[in-house]
Amino acid sequence: MTKTITRDDVLRYIYKETSNEETLAIEKQLLVNASLVDFYNQTKETIRSIDELRLEPSINFLNNIVDYSGSLKFESIS
Repeated sequence: MTKTITRDDVLRYIYKETSNEETLAIEKQLLVNASLVDFYNQTKETIRSIDELRLEPSINFLNNIVDYSGSLKFESIS
């Protein structure tokens, strides 16, 4: 019995989380299943778009973290 390839499988494939056997099965399905190909292409484009954003936390946000961590009282273990 052949396993049905799902969108979750394609996501794991994109992130290289599939076994060699799974990879071959997914690649075979990507050759014949237009719906999976569309999902694959849309997901890859979304990942590229997110990566291009290069989001970084604001300096204010980082200062808040530093201020908060400085306000904590830790007990010495020595």
